[in-house]
Amino acid sequence: MFDFAIAGVQSPFMLLVLTGFTVGIVGGFIGVGGGYMVTPALIVFGFPGYMASGIDMTHIAGKSVIATVRHRQMGNIDWVLGLAMVGGTMLGVELGVRLLNWAKKLGIAGILLLTCSVVVMLCLFIYTQIETQKAHKKIEKDAEAGITAGREVMVSGIPRFFQSIPLYPIVRCRTARLVISMWVIVLVGICTGTLAGFLGVGGGFVRVPALVYVIGATTHIAVGTDLLEIAVSGGYGAMRHTQMGNVDMIAVMFMIVGAMVGAQFGSIATSFVRGPAIRYILSYSLILATVGACLRLIYMLTGQKYEVLSFFAVVFTLGEMFFLCFFIVSLVVFAVRYRHGKSVPAWIPALVVKD
Repeated sequence: MFDFAIAGVQSPFMLLVLTGFTVGIVGGFIGVGGGYMVTPALIVFGFPGYMASGIDMTHIAGKSVIATVRHRQMGNIDWVLGLAMVGGTMLGVELGVRLLNWAKKLGIAGILLLTCSVVVMLCLFIYTQIETQKAHKKIEKDAEAGITAGREVMVSGIPRFFQSIPLYPIVRCRTARLVISMWVIVLVGICTGTLAGFLGVGGGFVRVPALVYVIGATTHIAVGTDLLEIAVSGGYGAMRHTQMGNVDMIAVMFMIVGAMVGAQFGSIATSFVRGPAIRYILSYSLILATVGACLRLIYMLTGQKYEVLSFFAVVFTLGEMFFLCFFIVSLVVFAVRYRHGKSVPAWIPALVVKD
């Protein structure tokens, strides 16, 4: 057990290193900071809600820089799109941090954080899962007709609506290959930034779906661009949380040690799969994180009387991270086997790229 003096709790430091490593893999793969998993996890590990939020935001800032560098080398970042979103994100983060401090003063930060996490993640899981399953079926249907699918396949028509909004200025995002109103990008930044500041997350679990389903970027571009955005917004959010006394830097350093390795692998793994595979992992991570947060929320709402709920919340949180890492590693292994002409499960060819 390690004594985190600033946070006022004792917790195994290797648990934080392991958390950083596993979330680094998942975050580098699906383009999120992983805060929607880590903030509830830190609360489960005994950190106060406001401290969990601040620690996670600071850890996200450092990890996202590492993943952003890797995705830049792979050509997965649209700088126009990412930088255009920064202004709205900064405003949103400030609003979110102020909202968190209001909840902190009322003494309801932990319960409110978990409740908001559950509602938002459940809604996103349902929509992402439905759309991704439709895209998966379309790839398989096209394959039967002799049509080779590209790296990205989407069936949602929502992006066409938002791209048709004629509000100037209109920007051209060459890497993402889209033309869209600046106001749509800024609005996405404000909404996701508010969630980032309040929940202590990078906002990626909302921003990646928004970049794909609202703005219309491909999943790979959304992943890389979002990590760029998280690095910027996370840095600002970390500064604000530090000023508010919500950060234990020792805990942050333990998490970053693990995240440095995990983020590298997760980023490289995206080059082996198609867009729907990334969205599948995103949707599964959302529902698993929702269950873990629900267990902790019930524990807190029952006056922390039933320790079994706290125990299962810890077990489920750790199991969730290992499951997602195993799924990602399995996809990479199957992709390599498929490229070498070896046998793979029937559902794999539609999700991986052959070369």
